[in-house]
Amino acid sequence: MRFYAVEDRLRDAIAECRTRIRAEVAIDFTGTGVFVPVPESQILELEVTSLREETGGTITWGHVIFDNETGAYCPRYFDTYRPDYNKYNGLQQEDGCGNLRPGRQVRISYTTGQDIPFVKRFLLYVDENGFQQTATGYRGRVCTVGLVDLAFRLKKTDREKDWTNPEVIVHSVICDKEFPGSSIVHRIAARAGLGVLDIDCSTVTEYLPYVKLTRSVWDELSDLARTYNAHLETALEKPLVFVNTEDEVQYSFDSTNTTHIRMHDLREQYRNTLRFRWTRYREFAEKELWRYGDPPIVYTGNLRPTFPFILDGERREVEQDGYGARYSVTTDEGKTLPVAYAENVDDLETFTDSLETDGPALTVGVYDTTTHRDRAIVRLDTESDTLLLSARIHGDAIAGESNFSHYIDDPVEVAREGTVAKNITTPYLSESLRDGIPYYRHYAATLLARLKRPRKGFFLKTNRAVFHARVGAPVRVALSDGLVSERSEIVRMELRYKAREAFVATFFVEED
Repeated sequence: MRFYAVEDRLRDAIAECRTRIRAEVAIDFTGTGVFVPVPESQILELEVTSLREETGGTITWGHVIFDNETGAYCPRYFDTYRPDYNKYNGLQQEDGCGNLRPGRQVRISYTTGQDIPFVKRFLLYVDENGFQQTATGYRGRVCTVGLVDLAFRLKKTDREKDWTNPEVIVHSVICDKEFPGSSIVHRIAARAGLGVLDIDCSTVTEYLPYVKLTRSVWDELSDLARTYNAHLETALEKPLVFVNTEDEVQYSFDSTNTTHIRMHDLREQYRNTLRFRWTRYREFAEKELWRYGDPPIVYTGNLRPTFPFILDGERREVEQDGYGARYSVTTDEGKTLPVAYAENVDDLETFTDSLETDGPALTVGVYDTTTHRDRAIVRLDTESDTLLLSARIHGDAIAGESNFSHYIDDPVEVAREGTVAKNITTPYLSESLRDGIPYYRHYAATLLARLKRPRKGFFLKTNRAVFHARVGAPVRVALSDGLVSERSEIVRMELRYKAREAFVATFFVEED
């Protein structure tokens, strides 16, 4: 990832560090996309934090404190909406609220000096607590507004999902903007109402035959980002960013711009053994998916199984409504795998023609292959006693091999440190070749090489206006006494603005 671009005048002002850093908070009070900047004098405090989660995605949150002496931010005081006169709440609406309500968009910008335009930096939302009034004594009146990003909403999408019918994605690549219908990133994002124009993404061509979405939109996307080393963020430029880039170093922290630094070993991340386990899905064409074999069974002289159907006797389960013919396939290695998704299944005419009997023919009362992808609903009817010799269903299938495993370690590190293992499971491990080997092996080797290597972490503070930095961007650390790293990555950053104090930016960075 790269720092946000700034014009030359602002870059020079940041380097000189002679002018005060200013913040702008603009709010879409009416929900119509029109952002109204609040008076700069009313911004008492603004703090924003961006963090890369262990699960893979980058989230942002914060808060802003407004001076509320004039009552401009009272959510239960209603007046005509006049933003030029600091009257933001407007009249009471049908739900009892005005414009000062949770969910409103908040755009945050920064600059330094008096004549340099503000740089738009964050697009956040008022959190569920809304505009919170605080009064201390007669004059101590402020309003605190908690801020969250779109990821906060995407994490909650599982509250509304249909647990009985999870979405399934088949025959797709990880990410492809040109063909969003077969792009897993775009299919997942669509569950949150995000379209192609809402997504900035790289092309990741690894192929997966089958994925079942069981978690929130953000959890699924985070898992993808972690597995394919992509930067995932709900950013200012696009509602969703999923990019995989290798950028040059963006900034150097040295004695001229750093006020505090702490270095530590990332020993807690050390691993010398990785154990992968997941359900491996494979595609099969023109396979037998089901063959009837329920008892009671009568064997002929040559041990061929037959299945008696008696008109006036006890009925078999397949003669009753709701019988499920569950699909399975047999691999070339002799394994029987359950089918998760079948297509191009025999139609009713083909299935009926394939029925073999020794005696009067059976009729097909029910044959439903569309309601479920892993089984057919079948009912066979008999009008007289007969023997069923064969009932089969054919089609194309995607079958899952559960507990498929891949193990990798470094024998030298294990001999020296003992086994320090990390267990990993994800549905997004692909068998597509990258650098001549299946991707899951490539990913395992790359991850192990990183985790077994001694790496350093740094905590840095600066009063410079590096508000254009972003999580995921590479930086250099170059201070004395061994506080050096040629290339590290920002994993967390905090920007703290106060009206009567110096601006402070703090960074947590980790060596690649």
